[in-house]
Amino acid sequence: MLVGVGSGSLLVGMLDKPWESSIRAPYWGYRSELFEVLELARSGPVRVETEVFSLDEAPKPYLKLHTGQLRCRAVIFP
Repeated sequence: MLVGVGSGSLLVGMLDKPWESSIRAPYWGYRSELFEVLELARSGPVRVETEVFSLDEAPKPYLKLHTGQLRCRAVIFP
């Protein structure tokens, strides 16, 4: 999953990535709508909950997701 609107490049082709993998770059709305969502988060009605995992713990959030124990956004941080 490509997140954000930064620049970069990625080779895409039959033999350039693992079989049956997919690449997505979700993008939605206008900049003004993003500011509205951020204001909701600042003022309280919208909360963002995260659980941070180290790179060594990277498999753990997938296991938690599979077993229904992950109730927020998992962030893997090196």
